[in-house]
Amino acid sequence: MLHFLNHSLARPYFYRGAVSLLLVFSLLLTDIALQKTWGWGRGHKLIRAWAVAQLPAWQKALLRPEDWQRLQSDYTSLQDIHAGGKAPHLDKYCLPPARLSLHDVGSIEASLPDIQWYIQQTLDHLARNEPDEAMKFLGVLCHWNEDPGCPCAHSSPIDEATLRRLLPPSAAVVNKNYLFGYGGVADIGNYTIPEEQYRPQLLGTTVPEAAARIYQHQRLLRAHAAALIIPLIQAEIAGNAAQADLQRQTAAVYNAKHVADILYTLFCLQEKRFAADEVAALKTQPLTAWEPDTKMQMISHPYYVTPFLVNQAMDAKRNLHPLTFASEPESESAITHGFGMGTPYTLNYKVGPGIVFDRLTCRVGLHSTAGEAGKVAFAIIVNGVETAKTKFLTPADKPEVLDVSLPETDIVTIGLRTIPHPESNPLHNLAVWGNPNLIRAEHVPFRLDQ
Repeated sequence: MLHFLNHSLARPYFYRGAVSLLLVFSLLLTDIALQKTWGWGRGHKLIRAWAVAQLPAWQKALLRPEDWQRLQSDYTSLQDIHAGGKAPHLDKYCLPPARLSLHDVGSIEASLPDIQWYIQQTLDHLARNEPDEAMKFLGVLCHWNEDPGCPCAHSSPIDEATLRRLLPPSAAVVNKNYLFGYGGVADIGNYTIPEEQYRPQLLGTTVPEAAARIYQHQRLLRAHAAALIIPLIQAEIAGNAAQADLQRQTAAVYNAKHVADILYTLFCLQEKRFAADEVAALKTQPLTAWEPDTKMQMISHPYYVTPFLVNQAMDAKRNLHPLTFASEPESESAITHGFGMGTPYTLNYKVGPGIVFDRLTCRVGLHSTAGEAGKVAFAIIVNGVETAKTKFLTPADKPEVLDVSLPETDIVTIGLRTIPHPESNPLHNLAVWGNPNLIRAEHVPFRLDQ
């Protein structure tokens, strides 16, 4: 995503040969720029260097300094060079089995096989003492997990035209694209990634588990970057360079931690070396830590605009409250995470590979602010099949425990469904999903081809 073009190149030349040469050169540079315009530019190197610096000493000792250097510099943008198939010598690294784009967050069906493929390719080449080859595959995987972290096209929930209508550009930035790296606002300025101590997080002890969480965090990365787009553009419009750089820095730091987690996890996999406390932390995964795969829809009041809330509940007047159950004193509530939800609604998730998590557990009931006419049944839908369902619960009923097994399909679809009783009052149907957790399977093959 380097900014290649200089407007001075467009000045006319007075010799036919020079004009022809300039035209060819300009087209070539334009083509290169178009291949490299959608995310971080120098940010790739900043993020990569910061992430490598966070690795523990025992991991840094696994490779030669020149191998680490290539990962941080030479191999930061291989898929940009390969874009459009113009570098066939990079086909080996940039044509994974399931997808074509190595910049955006793809579907879980296409992304998971490719993430696992890149992890396995890296581990295989390291095992064969081919670190330079390994760093190329790893470099592509890191770049794929860096682009969505840039507050630009890769992370935007809306298109450029709509954004410019909502935030009309000032005269100073009217000739810039908000969402695109070249001529845009995402990766310019003088931002840096400040030094800080960060302990990388283990994402899994097997290739499938690591891939599952890398994809999960990649989606969260995109959401985090998207939230910075409007503050960044507002700062640019106001001419506040320092505030704009702060937004870029915020995105880059969050992104660099994610890349550090990937690198750390991969070298833990290579050495099969896992800290006991980190393994213990993987045993349960809050469902609230995953981004849902669901479409917003209008439902009955009071949740009619926002059908669910994370870690909060809404009363009939649309005031927000902590998650509690009506039949339990608030002082005794053990809800640490969950959803407040209206009726009728189904909150959907896609999780995979299916061998990573084998159960989903939670407690369900009506919220403390639910009215006496509230009456709701709760159901869990797995791969389209109703796997568990409660009776219709009222505010006087104790919460029920739901514990369902998850199949070993490639992708597991999970739906949390609230079902109103026909005689209930929607304003009283304030449902709570308490502590929904994915439970890690005890036995997962280290890699899928074993």
